[in-house]
Amino acid sequence: MIDKYGLNYPQSNISIDLSRLINQVWKLLPMREHKEDWQKQLDSVLVELRGLHELFGDQLDFLILMTKLEGLRTEENFMVYRVNIFGAITLLTELNAKLK
Repeated sequence: MIDKYGLNYPQSNISIDLSRLINQVWKLLPMREHKEDWQKQLDSVLVELRGLHELFGDQLDFLILMTKLEGLRTEENFMVYRVNIFGAITLLTELNAKLK
C-alpha cells in the first residue's frame, strides 16, 4: 500500500491502474497505423507515467520506460516503433509484478 497526500492506495488499485496504462500503450499501435492522432495519446501516457514516478520514487524502469516512449515521437520506421511499444509494455508488466 502506498500512502501519499494523505490517501491510501491499495495494491489492488495500483495493479488495476497499471493494467489500464498497459492498454493505453497498446492503443498507440493501431492509432499510428490508422494515422490517428497517436501523439496526443502518447502525451497522456507520459503524463500518467510521470505521476506514477512521483508515487513510486526513483526506479530505473521508469527512466527506461519514459525514454522509450519519448523516443517514439521522432521514430519514422514503424517496425522500430512497434518493437519499442512492446518493450514499454514489457517494462510496465514487470513493474506491475515488482510492486505486488
